[in-house]
Amino acid sequence: MSSGLTILNKFPSSEDFYKTYWNKQPFVVRQAIEPAVFNELIDGDYLAGLSLEEEIKSRIIKTMPSGGEWSCDFGPFEEDVFTELGEENWSLLVQNVEDYHTDTAKLLAFFDFAPRWLMDDIMVSYSTKGGSVGPHIDSYHVFLVQGMGIRRWKVGHHPIPDAEYIPAQDLKVLKHPFEGTDIETQIGDVIYIPPQFAHEGITTEEALTFSVGFLGPKVSELLIEYGHHLEQVDRHNARYSGNGLTAQCAGFSIHKDAENTLRHNLLTAIESDEFSIWLTEYFSKSPSEYEDD
Repeated sequence: MSSGLTILNKFPSSEDFYKTYWNKQPFVVRQAIEPAVFNELIDGDYLAGLSLEEEIKSRIIKTMPSGGEWSCDFGPFEEDVFTELGEENWSLLVQNVEDYHTDTAKLLAFFDFAPRWLMDDIMVSYSTKGGSVGPHIDSYHVFLVQGMGIRRWKVGHHPIPDAEYIPAQDLKVLKHPFEGTDIETQIGDVIYIPPQFAHEGITTEEALTFSVGFLGPKVSELLIEYGHHLEQVDRHNARYSGNGLTAQCAGFSIHKDAENTLRHNLLTAIESDEFSIWLTEYFSKSPSEYEDD
């Protein structure tokens, strides 16, 4: 179990990453990425332009100057919204940036020690002084890559499996304070945060943050998508015929034998070579592509 935020001077080896940190403990790597790399990545103006597009997921999160309250508006936005926001206490977040600004995808090469097949997206946030999304937890693994600017972070020491949230907020903001380490990040610094570890970032100087997320699918998502695949290829997709039913199955009674047959049909489809073929395809496909299906 984690006891704090480990500070490293380079990324851990793959062996050390999975043994010590993955799902267990956050860390920060100082100057993990050369500042010159960020010259090729998306900038704030381009990010704002993406948030005007209908098909792109974006949010603007505003923090009350007094603290303790946040609001969230979803895009697409009108261009003049940015002139009305002021110079402090707001953040623009855009998801799946790697799909719309291909140079930003180059950032992924730095994370080959992580399970790239679980990579969800690169979310990029532009934030003004005081900008924050509040103290929160995520269900995914995330590498927070600091681009331009400076942010102050607090990173929790332990996971919070049963978090409580402040009621009547537009965001899931943690209700109770959490024990953690305070740290400031500048260009090239990278923080790794496992799922359910509380964290909060507050911008002290106009900043861009690149969140590289790794997210595993739910069982329901796998079943739905594999079912779609079986329907398309028409293999291991035989209709249940009711063979072997007896008088015990009359009316609305589902006999144990029928239940076992249905379960067997599902297991046969999952244990087949077709599942292995589909699984490779599933993890090779961008999450946004599934949303478009």
